Amino acid sequence: MKKEFYIVFLITIFNLSSTIAQINLKIGVNIGGQVSSLRGIEYETDNKFDIVQSVGVNLELGLSQSVSIVTSVNFERWKKSIDIYYNHYSNESKEGYDFFNVPLFVRYKFGGQKKYFLDTGGFMNYYNKGQPNGIMPLFIEFEDYNFGLAFGTGIVFHLNESWDITIQVRDDIGLSNINKYENQISGNIKTNTIRLIGTLNFKI
Repeated sequence: MKKEFYIVFLITIFNLSSTIAQINLKIGVNIGGQVSSLRGIEYETDNKFDIVQSVGVNLELGLSQSVSIVTSVNFERWKKSIDIYYNHYSNESKEGYDFFNVPLFVRYKFGGQKKYFLDTGGFMNYYNKGQPNGIMPLFIEFEDYNFGLAFGTGIVFHLNESWDITIQVRDDIGLSNINKYENQISGNIKTNTIRLIGTLNFKI
């Protein structure tokens, strides 16, 4: 009985060691641009935000040559241009919305040298604070958290055995209502964000 136990134990350790050997970990730095919009507002209005930058850190856990799990934490400040009218004059002012964006998705790599990839998964946004323009209240007050689905595609540029650069295009499709105060703006409102992200990765 003991002999069988030791055999099973050794086989388990061997298989676990083989699995761990195939796993590789990458850490990286993200920088990119994005444009966001809102859907579900009950009256016609400008629902788009300005094109803005985002920065963050990235983590990729490779499970095999073709499949990996990717997550990151990104800081982004959504900006919206508001036209303010006073005494027959108009002036453009900007307001800001600070978010932390955390996606989690499965990446499938394909093609020669696994150069191309497809991403599918989800995301969560944490709304940190708003920055009014100093004249008018914020266009909308976001809920503290919102979430949705994330889909992307991209390409990998291998610099050497340790370093690579990925370029990703991703669409974050919000599923949760972000409208905190319906007396301010009415509707079951959700987000949509198109992102272009470059990541410099280092293989640990």
